[in-house]
Amino acid sequence: MKEFQRAMNVNLKGVMHGIKHAGRVMIPNQKGCIISTSSIAGIFGGTASYSYTASKHAVIGLTKQGAAEMGKYGIRVNCVSPSGLATVLAFQYFGMNTTNVEEKKVECEEFCNKISKLKNHTLKAHDIAEAALYLASEEAKFVSGHNLVVDGGFTVVNHDRGLY
Repeated sequence: MKEFQRAMNVNLKGVMHGIKHAGRVMIPNQKGCIISTSSIAGIFGGTASYSYTASKHAVIGLTKQGAAEMGKYGIRVNCVSPSGLATVLAFQYFGMNTTNVEEKKVECEEFCNKISKLKNHTLKAHDIAEAALYLASEEAKFVSGHNLVVDGGFTVVNHDRGLY
């Protein structure tokens, strides 16, 4: 329960406060864009702990509710859901030693590439930033309540079947 409460405090309450306080600033201007981060763990189970999975599912729900409530003020609310990304947090999750970050980054990227369905590409933090930039741009001016999945096709495959 301690892990669950921590995940909810950081991943869910943090997003809720972000939406709430950004909305307070944006409502008087009658425009704005709020982007949160969920995860592929927020789409289906089996990729992370109960706590993390529940919190990321809830972030997608908050995104949709935020979009529903803030649309009347011209505010768009969306989220980005990345798959595995070589970060220190990922190293810790996979039980990797974090003393040699560059070495572990390569190891983590190799693992993520192995399970990715989009070959010859490696997900980088820059790719997530580009997805968020799109959601914040004029090109996405009519996109709200959306969960932009950046996972190289991982979530479109039933991995239990082993067909692809």
